[in-house]
Amino acid sequence: MDNTKAAALLRKIAVCCIVLLVGFRVLVLQTAIDKDGLLPRGSIALPATVLLCAAVFAALWILSSKLNRLPGREALFSVQGAWLPLKLIAAGLLLAGSVLSLLELQQLSFRSAETLIPAVGAVSGMLMGWTSLCEPRGKGFFWIRLIPSLFTGAALVMRFRSWSHNPMVIYIVPVLFAWACCMVEMMLLSGFSLNVGHRRSAVLFGLGAGIFACMAVPDYFLTKQIPLPDAFLARMTLSDLLTILGLSLWCFVAALELMRRRAQKN
Repeated sequence: MDNTKAAALLRKIAVCCIVLLVGFRVLVLQTAIDKDGLLPRGSIALPATVLLCAAVFAALWILSSKLNRLPGREALFSVQGAWLPLKLIAAGLLLAGSVLSLLELQQLSFRSAETLIPAVGAVSGMLMGWTSLCEPRGKGFFWIRLIPSLFTGAALVMRFRSWSHNPMVIYIVPVLFAWACCMVEMMLLSGFSLNVGHRRSAVLFGLGAGIFACMAVPDYFLTKQIPLPDAFLARMTLSDLLTILGLSLWCFVAALELMRRRAQKN
């Protein structure tokens, strides 16, 4: 299959996957959870969720393997057209989510060490906004892209520590997939500044980040009515929602840019 045709098909499949996963997630949250916020014994909701997410990722992997395999470079990313406002929105969402997280932690009297990660997130949001306005500058961008990459990895570790205190895996599957894809994608994007970017992997994890983040959005709105214990740390807050939406949108846009005809032909 031609690279450009594979990219066009992959875009359509990504849209279908978003609709499928969001609809499935809403169905699970509204019908599979009992009045106590738990899964009934024998429920297939959790294995079905994991298998569906794995199937979607596998489909993305198969199609992305048909794309251009040449090493990627920073010049493949554009600062013109519809991409710029989307990048600025992504950076703004990350900045807003990180600032809101800092305010939440201060109200809870958390120590300064625990506020370091959202502080780096705020800096990452500002750096991402700045880089979206700049023409590609080659290897100098590596260090700028590295900071959001480190933030994403550290934020995932921090969240996983909180999730590990509770066995309610059904509530963390979509957001865990989204965070994992964001972490890998942000690392991959750093390589483009050194002209060693992996286009196929960047498309795969960028699309995955956007798709799974969309799947996690219903959790913020629908779990408010679920009577989870106060100690349940996996409940999504507004800062969590803004942060993952900002990161995933940034990754998703990068994947779309790499699927342009220009990126697939050069």
